[in-house]
Amino acid sequence: MSRFTAILLFSCALSYAVAKKQPNIVFVICDSMDGRVVDPTSSVSRTVKTPNFDSLAASGVNFVNNYCPSPQCVPSRSAMFSGRYVHRMKTWSNAQGLCVKWNKTDPAHCDDQGNNSYWQTFDYQFEKAGYDVQLFGKVDVGGGIGGGFHGTSGSTYAGLTAWTRAANITHPQKQDPRTLVNDNASSPFSGDASTIERCVKYLQDNANNSKPFFLYCGINIPHPAYHTNKTWLAMVNESAVTMPTWIPYEKMHPADQFEASSKALHYDGMKPFTKDDILSVRRTYYAMCAETDYFLGEVVKALESVGKRDDTYIIFTSDHGEGNMEHMQTWKNSMYDANNKVPLIVSGPGVTKGNVVANATSNLDLYPTMLDWAGLDVPSGLQLDGHSLSSFLVPGSSRQTTSRPDFVFGEYHSNMANTGHFMIKRGNYKYIAFGQTPPYENFKPQLFNLATDPEEIDDIAESAPDIAAEMAKLMSSVADIQAIDKECKDQDKVRFNMWFEQHKSTWVKELGKAAYYGPGTEPFGSEEDLKKMATWINGTKYE
Repeated sequence: MSRFTAILLFSCALSYAVAKKQPNIVFVICDSMDGRVVDPTSSVSRTVKTPNFDSLAASGVNFVNNYCPSPQCVPSRSAMFSGRYVHRMKTWSNAQGLCVKWNKTDPAHCDDQGNNSYWQTFDYQFEKAGYDVQLFGKVDVGGGIGGGFHGTSGSTYAGLTAWTRAANITHPQKQDPRTLVNDNASSPFSGDASTIERCVKYLQDNANNSKPFFLYCGINIPHPAYHTNKTWLAMVNESAVTMPTWIPYEKMHPADQFEASSKALHYDGMKPFTKDDILSVRRTYYAMCAETDYFLGEVVKALESVGKRDDTYIIFTSDHGEGNMEHMQTWKNSMYDANNKVPLIVSGPGVTKGNVVANATSNLDLYPTMLDWAGLDVPSGLQLDGHSLSSFLVPGSSRQTTSRPDFVFGEYHSNMANTGHFMIKRGNYKYIAFGQTPPYENFKPQLFNLATDPEEIDDIAESAPDIAAEMAKLMSSVADIQAIDKECKDQDKVRFNMWFEQHKSTWVKELGKAAYYGPGTEPFGSEEDLKKMATWINGTKYE
């Protein structure tokens, strides 16, 4: 072999190795961002200036019909990390993160991440593949990943409000949202700035690291409380912050009535909400979105400064949305777009620039998509519910091996909702069904045409029965929702009984203090409350 040929072969081999080098991934996730804020086709996007979101979208793909697996922190994040539906992972609420399996004697029990194939999260796959995996900030999935989550047992708010939800206790579980607004404050989560500083420092310190990295940056805002200041308020277009349509309480769906009461927007002795009250919450929330935009910009700027932008994929998303006074609700916990539609912007090597994708997608799709980027296959025996987004990002991608469904499915089984909520979004239609485990047999499904009714006010389930039936059939092809609803509620009772056995003499006082503490004329513990609890728990009399 000639010297020239040897050099040529070596050069080709080196080029192939460089080409096959696994890319870096920066995963930025916030908490409680309404996906419509970054959707240029929605009027909500005009409420606030978001230069960094806009810049990232211009450099990549913006998925404007992206939904979360469940509109609450732990269920949504644990499903996203595991790539599987909430009902498969049994991560029902903020009190039940990733665990090896349901265990009646110890429902808080979790095995180490690598010791059980029941759940293998995407960070684990990248660590096995040789990536330097760093998780900073809010992770909130359980299983010992990234510092744990809200909690699994004891007299916690997360547990008690979730376990007793089906008892239909209508005392507020939150403060009146008017008391949560502060427009002369720093960020409500001081740790966010520290999280971003750690992410930036990691990028600066590892600029010459030969290993590919997976960097996760978890931001708490724009999660309530609603705190901001004039810096971020200046980014809000007040003329675009509109009054939401409120259906009179007595005409609302019973599921919405319960949520309005739970979230302290309808309770005994309440001072009526004024237009200024409502707009104040909404304006402050959008200002918090502007601060979130700034934090994303700091991470991207650091990535560019160390010369890693061209070989790094960037993801920006949120765990769920925020009601922001729509449908007489704040927080999340609902299947309306404000609550469960979330941003998803992806940029990186080879990704089409400036594309807006209107197809239905889910945060469950991120797991297989990221495996595609790293050239990794889904491990044998691991059945993911998400589908790769590769064909949207890099048209003609050889990694797109399965066809995508044309719908997304979501579910909710936690506090501030007295029964299970289930959703199918397909095309312009969204179908919402409810757990009908007694006494919720009469909770009728809803159907909305988002093309003509983006506020989701006009329920057409009865006027369009053929479409409703088609959507119901589609939902049943995904899951047996009534069996799932019953399974979760049965587990709720087991968990509550375990707690009750430890608090027999003080349970009423403790439950009122820890769970049903919101405003109102009467504290928890009335004769009606105790009757509801007794009926819920199969006729057992609690004294």
